Amino acid sequence: MNLNLRDNRKRRQEERAAFIREIVNASPMPRNQVASISGLSNTYIRDLENGNVVNVSRERLISLCVALNLGLHDIDRLLNAFDRAALSSDDIPFFIETSSQSKFSSAMLPVRDRFTLDLMMLSAERIPGPLVIISSRPTNSMRVEGHPSYTDRHYAKTHAIYPELIELIGRERRRHLAGNLARFKVNQYICKSCLEEYIHDCQDEIELQWRHKHVENLIWHLKTFDNFNAHITNDCPTFMMVLKLASKDDNTQDKLLMTYLPPHPCATHPSGRFVGFATENVNVIRNFKDDLHVTQSAVIDELADKGSLIAYLQKLIGYE
Repeated sequence: MNLNLRDNRKRRQEERAAFIREIVNASPMPRNQVASISGLSNTYIRDLENGNVVNVSRERLISLCVALNLGLHDIDRLLNAFDRAALSSDDIPFFIETSSQSKFSSAMLPVRDRFTLDLMMLSAERIPGPLVIISSRPTNSMRVEGHPSYTDRHYAKTHAIYPELIELIGRERRRHLAGNLARFKVNQYICKSCLEEYIHDCQDEIELQWRHKHVENLIWHLKTFDNFNAHITNDCPTFMMVLKLASKDDNTQDKLLMTYLPPHPCATHPSGRFVGFATENVNVIRNFKDDLHVTQSAVIDELADKGSLIAYLQKLIGYE
């Protein structure tokens, strides 16, 4: 009996080690970067891969998964393999804490799942420095409480913690945007056709109310922060992107996040799929900066100053 028990424990430990090796080897990030983001040492990760760690804390498992860009169901699978309960709302702070250590690299790191994209955006927005955003609507950092979970309610069905997780990420993104604006310029370029479609072509009355509040928040930021500028363009971007420019105060590099996500999420795009890239590759960023010049040249002159822009936005949402 004792022999069978030992054999079962050994087999279970080997299965766990194989699971760890699978997810670590599937990541394009080097182990030292995974270690840095997760807060685990290279040695500890190697021990996990070799099955040398019997008792792994829940926090360490979740931190490793977030560092490896895993979806919520994959995290549940790993927790189950280590005889831990599935994710709950109590685990959400681990996601935010781990994202604070996220690092970019010269590799084109794939971003999977909607919440991992938002976490990577949060990681970029935490870093002091100017920010350039090209999108089809106001930055999601300006969505008010309740909007993320309503808009992504189709994705919310995929996992119990999803709504609360994205709301907390949203709060953190709003907080860091405000902190950054106190010191640095943030410029957003929005396609006029896409923005008007965002408001006029919405058939969901509740979603439309959220979108009005989103634009109202854009107006509030324009009025409140001298460092924030929005620019309406005649250029419809191929990609939506966030470019974090290196600050003169440190030795960091420019960082780019880009996504091909459509401006109107639909229920047919389930959670857990590839949604974009994150990189600080100099050559890739140089090409996007060249595209940025094209976008800047397409800014509509009549809406170039804040007063005219605010009047346009107010009219757009019915504030005459």
